Amino acid sequence: MRKQRERNAAPAAVFFIACLLALSPSSGAARPLRVLTSFLPMEIFTRNVVGDTPGVTVDSMLPASMGCPHDYALTPGDMKKIAAADLFVANGFGMEEFLGEPVRRANPKIRVVETARGVRPIREGRDDPAGVAGGKGHGHGDVNPHTWVSPRNAILQVREIEKALSAARPGDARAFRRNADAYVSRLSSLAEEFEAAAKTFRRRNIVTFHNVFDYLARDLGLTVVGEIETAPGQEPSAGELRDLARTIRERKVPAVFSEPQYSPKLAEALAEEAGVPVKALDPVATGSTAPTAYEDAMRRNLSTLKEALSAR
Repeated sequence: MRKQRERNAAPAAVFFIACLLALSPSSGAARPLRVLTSFLPMEIFTRNVVGDTPGVTVDSMLPASMGCPHDYALTPGDMKKIAAADLFVANGFGMEEFLGEPVRRANPKIRVVETARGVRPIREGRDDPAGVAGGKGHGHGDVNPHTWVSPRNAILQVREIEKALSAARPGDARAFRRNADAYVSRLSSLAEEFEAAAKTFRRRNIVTFHNVFDYLARDLGLTVVGEIETAPGQEPSAGELRDLARTIRERKVPAVFSEPQYSPKLAEALAEEAGVPVKALDPVATGSTAPTAYEDAMRRNLSTLKEALSAR
């Protein structure tokens, strides 16, 4: 009778252990990973690394129409998103000024990934390529935070996202690496297109709406000799516009570059004063969340730069 009970108990014990293993995190049945991104470029980069990996969700705190989170204040809805997330993918370098205590208070366990950590920073007023008119910055301390508007920097930021995702879900590290490798290959081709085009540029001085293109200018050997707005929302005076128009004429700047996220009126007034056309450059801070959206926008920028800078 005792042997019979032992024989009956054995299958039950095996079944119980199997159930425990199925519930164990080490069994491969990882719990869902909830990733929150700060704004559009971080969302695009993260979605490319995640791909179709099951059990990983990606959401963005700011809607894709919002733009850069300059001076952004967290809302109660944002705090709920943060509280529900496991990872928070941010640009860093002061772009998201709300990082720190508000985020920790909403979710003490969340891991914040500042993707720009591997980028060589441009320090406003020092190695800032903004030339004669640069160096005033945009209220982010002394580091220009617009790192992603450079395919070379984007590659570094994608790798930081890959490392963070792999640390959070080791079982999916191989998938994250495969997806990141494929995306980095595309971004490398994009960077090479920019660098090849830069060799044909006959003009190398540019004027931008604000300091968002400084990293791209550094990559391409361009000099930003002026900015229309030296602080978000702070319009230049009539005298400042006249001085900038004089700089455009003296430095033979071929165009004024506006941004689609802002009204073109200031750029148009400056261009008329200086006698040059207005061209639009997109910093990819608003728009589509499609996997190729960053590449598509940057190739449009490349076409614009070639048109403006390669002509005699």
